[in-house]
Amino acid sequence: MNEVGHGQRVRLWISWLVVSVLLGYGVVQTVITAAKLFTS
Repeated sequence: MNEVGHGQRVRLWISWLVVSVLLGYGVVQTVITAAKLFTS
C-alpha cells in the first residue's frame, strides 16, 4: 500500500516538473520573441 502511494506521488511530481519546464520554455520563447520585436 505504501509503495503504491509513493510511486503515484513520484509520478505526480514528475508530471508537474514536465509541465513546469514546458510552461517555462514557452514563456522564455515568448519573451525572446517580444524582445526581438521591440528592439528591432
